[in-house]
Amino acid sequence: MVRAAPIVSLLLIPVVAVRLAGECREDPAVQMDEQAAESHLLAKKNPELPPERLRLFRVQRVVVLVTVDREGAICDARAVRGPEDLRQPAERAVRKHWKFRPFLVNWKPVVAQFPVTVDFVRPGTEPQLKAEL
Repeated sequence: MVRAAPIVSLLLIPVVAVRLAGECREDPAVQMDEQAAESHLLAKKNPELPPERLRLFRVQRVVVLVTVDREGAICDARAVRGPEDLRQPAERAVRKHWKFRPFLVNWKPVVAQFPVTVDFVRPGTEPQLKAEL
């Protein structure tokens, strides 16, 4: 008795464009300085210093270049200055714990880019900023 080989079907899955975390749909329309962007800051939480650095430093700073989309969501955060081993934790902290109001130009929301300074602090030494919407 001869057995037929099983038929293998090929399943075609359509490719859908998905916006990945860290990707902005548009280029920034506005470049601002940290001081101007601070007026749109709703909430932030700076990360704590890693235990091995507590004896050496009180505060460590990392500058992160942030891009905020038209809805005020952070669509990109890239560390541009600061200790190498603290750059990724700074980017994660900004993406997870910092919130901004949308930036408006002529009463229309725009994509904005600006630097922020992330201070790594000793545990329990910094009050957290939370603003009302």
